[in-house]
Amino acid sequence: MQNNMLHKKGFTLVEILLVIGVLAMIVGLGITVDFSSFNSTTLNGEEAKIISLLEKARSRSMSNMFDTTHGFCYDGATDNYVIFKGSTCTTTGSDLIPASTLISENSSTTFPATIIFSQLTGNSTTSTIHITDGTKSKDITINNAGTINW
Repeated sequence: MQNNMLHKKGFTLVEILLVIGVLAMIVGLGITVDFSSFNSTTLNGEEAKIISLLEKARSRSMSNMFDTTHGFCYDGATDNYVIFKGSTCTTTGSDLIPASTLISENSSTTFPATIIFSQLTGNSTTSTIHITDGTKSKDITINNAGTINW
């Protein structure tokens, strides 16, 4: 009878719990890595969107579209980026592009009041847009010649 007990096959409770613990740790790390890469992708996407909109406003000014200056601003009340014509940020008759929730939920993201590009030259006042996801941050700088650096 004792010989039969020595040849029983199976896993002990300790072995099963150990495997479950290791799997839980692997899954936990996988979820953490996944969320951080998602936030990084969101931040990069928002940076690309802002740069594209700044370039669009500058291009419109340089081509003298509607015989006026063009500019860019962020409307915090509606969480929209605004490409406007003239020298005042207004949502009437302007292009409105929704901002990411990353921007509206993060109070440390900063925008200048407005960025206006001059007709034909595309010159502007020096400004910096600071965006962050809470852990990583990026700065977009517009110099007085209207050059957009990121």
